[in-house]
Amino acid sequence: MEMAERLGAILRALQITEIEYSLSGGGDSGETTLERVTYSGDPLAHDLPDIPIFISDRGEIRHLPELLENIVADAPEGDWVNNEGGYGTVYIRPFEDEEGLTIECDMSYREDGDYGDDDEDEFVDDDPIDGEDDGPLALAVEVLVGEVAP
Repeated sequence: MEMAERLGAILRALQITEIEYSLSGGGDSGETTLERVTYSGDPLAHDLPDIPIFISDRGEIRHLPELLENIVADAPEGDWVNNEGGYGTVYIRPFEDEEGLTIECDMSYREDGDYGDDDEDEFVDDDPIDGEDDGPLALAVEVLVGEVAP
C-alpha cells in the first residue's frame, strides 16, 4: 500500500474531511503551518491527532502529523521554498478519492525583487533604554560663524 493510500484510509477512519495547511517560503527555507482540521459532522477546527502510522526501516516511529507535513511540503508544483519563494494554501481531502488523498494547492510565487511588505517593516524602537529618562530629548548644537576662504 502506497503512503498516500495508507494516510487516506487512516484519515477516513478518523472521519477527517479536510485538513488545511499554509505554506510560506523564500531564500532557501519554507514553513508549513497546520491551520485547520475538520471532522465529519463537526465544523469546529481541531488539532491533528498525533498517532503512529508505521515504523521505518531504521526503526523510527513515524507519526501522522509528520507524514502529512512532508506530503504537503512536496505538493506544490513550483519551487515555493528557494530564491524569492512562494506562499499559499494546501488542502487535503480524504473523502474525494476512495483510494488515496485529494490534495489541492492554491499557491502564489514571488518574482525577483518582489518581497511583499518589506518597505513597511521599518524598525521602530519605542522602548527607552533602561535607566534613561523618558522626557524630551535635548540636543546641544554649536554653530560656528566665520568666513570661508576661496
